[in-house]
This record gives sequence, C-alpha cells and structure tokens, in this order.
Amino acid sequence: MKAFFWTLFICSCFSTIVLRAQPFRTGLGIRAGGLASGITLKHFATSSTALEGILGLGYRSFIITGLIEKHVPINNSSNFLFEYGAGAHVGFFNDNGGYYYHRNNYAYNATTVVGIDGILGIEYKFKQIPLNIGMDFKPFVDLFSGGGLYFEGAFNFRYTF
Repeated sequence: MKAFFWTLFICSCFSTIVLRAQPFRTGLGIRAGGLASGITLKHFATSSTALEGILGLGYRSFIITGLIEKHVPINNSSNFLFEYGAGAHVGFFNDNGGYYYHRNNYAYNATTVVGIDGILGIEYKFKQIPLNIGMDFKPFVDLFSGGGLYFEGAFNFRYTF
C-alpha cells in the first residue's frame, strides 16, 4: 500500500510538470513547404501529446496525413516546445492529368500511395495573441505504388483556441 501512494505521488508530480508543455488546446492553420503543404489541425489529447492532421494540397494531388506527437518544453518554457512523433499518410496523385485508353475503356491516370511518417520540430506559442508558429522536418516512406524515402521541411502558422 505504501508503494501505491509513492507511485501516485511521483505520477502527480510528473503530471504537474508535464502540464506546462501544453500552451494551447487546438490550433488550425497552414503548413507551408514540402509535399504536404496545406491545412493543418493540431489538438492536444493530453498535456504533452497531440494529434495532428494535415491535408496536403498540391498540383493535381492531395495527401492526408495523421500524426501522434509528443511535446517537450525547451528551457522550461511552456511556450517553446520540441516535438517528435510518427504517423501515416495516404496520397492521391493524378499523374498526367488526363485520360488514357486501355482495353477499350477510358481510364484516368492516377496513383494512390500509402506510407509512414516521422516528424521532428520546434514550436512557439505567443502569449499575447492566439498564434502558434513552428518549423518541422518530416521524413516519410511510401510503402505501395511508388515506394521510396522522402524528406521535407515546412513552416506552420496556426490560430489557437
């Protein structure tokens, strides 16, 4: 029983420290740079863990990415965070943007890719205004329909609420 209370006490202390890692609850904005440039939505599920969805919009393509991210304060600041995480994506590309003739039928030349993603980055939440900015490095691997390892970086600008 004594061990239970010590464990509870240590977990309480840790959760108090970790609570400082969340400078906002939800952020919606844009991600600029790389293949997954587009709309980003980040929501903190816990005090230090966030779920991020990215809808990457490109020329005749779009990619949907889901990430689970861990956030750690930099220099004990609740507004300046280091983030790391992983997730997955599915992408839809219209290769030539046109129809082709195949076996007496017209078909649209398109490719679908599925893959896994990683993310490393830093973020800053302004205290006086509802704005979060960040930059990240997001390597990803396409597992099907194309294969390959890719690297991209981007800047993020989110309205927080």
